[in-house]
Amino acid sequence: MSLSLRAMRYVQAALRHGSITRAADEMHVTPSAIAAALDQTEAAFGMALVTRARAKGISPTTAGRDIGRRIDDLLERYDRLLTDVSDLQSNVTGNLAIGYNAPLAPAFLPFLAAQMLASHPGVTFTLTEGDNDTVQKGLQDGQFDMILFVEELPDPQIETQPLLHAPTYCLCPADHPLAKQEAVTVSQIVGEPLILLDRPAARRYYLDVLQQGGDDVRVVATANSTEMVRSLVASNVGVSLLNMKPGNAPSYAGDNIRCLPISDTTSGVTLSLGFAPGPKRRLIRTFTESCIAACSGPLGDDLTIADA
Repeated sequence: MSLSLRAMRYVQAALRHGSITRAADEMHVTPSAIAAALDQTEAAFGMALVTRARAKGISPTTAGRDIGRRIDDLLERYDRLLTDVSDLQSNVTGNLAIGYNAPLAPAFLPFLAAQMLASHPGVTFTLTEGDNDTVQKGLQDGQFDMILFVEELPDPQIETQPLLHAPTYCLCPADHPLAKQEAVTVSQIVGEPLILLDRPAARRYYLDVLQQGGDDVRVVATANSTEMVRSLVASNVGVSLLNMKPGNAPSYAGDNIRCLPISDTTSGVTLSLGFAPGPKRRLIRTFTESCIAACSGPLGDDLTIADA
């Protein structure tokens, strides 16, 4: 037999007062409700908790005193849990665990984290890199409070908040003939030696874009980081496709690159925040609002290439 918290509170009041009537007055219930809770608790534990005397009220037995202390401890810990959760829900403090899609988030997540820490020094961050699939699984497994990812197919287990749309662009050396143009076509890109970002989902996505310009795709190098892709392009190894760009920062190989819109494709990705469905801590809500505000302003413009 299970005992409700309400029943335990009734028993706690009865043991504290030594009177069913006074316990009923404190709990704003009838004396029969207190008596029923005592009977239920005694039946659940299989022992008498009190002795009853019509004129003297009730007195705890030895077992009743022991059980009473345990009930006091349990209810105190339960009440403390409620208080702690309430503080967690209402305060902008604590740790925020974020899983992020590696090719996208580093372009702006550090800026947003610094902005949050400047306003709320009681916040800490746990940032974990992963590909699009692993961060979604991590969210569903409870590893993350929120994720930054590219939503491909709707998932009822993940609530999403779109942040920005990033059209696909061509990255080429600054001294390349294509760099003299205002925009390029997919067929022009396919005619060049190609460097491919080789990460889960990204590789398939970019090959699908390139196939719009023909099947004669010549990949001369692959890399699993955007910075290596940028550096290979800057070193004149070939051209590449990307979606996000790291502001105005040069590559490790120097600032010998140019980003060009692609005129004959509407391909692009939408970077989104993902959460477990349901109520959210104030910390999560506040950081989400910061992400939305930043990505809808100049930062979002600086991180993407406008359509041709």
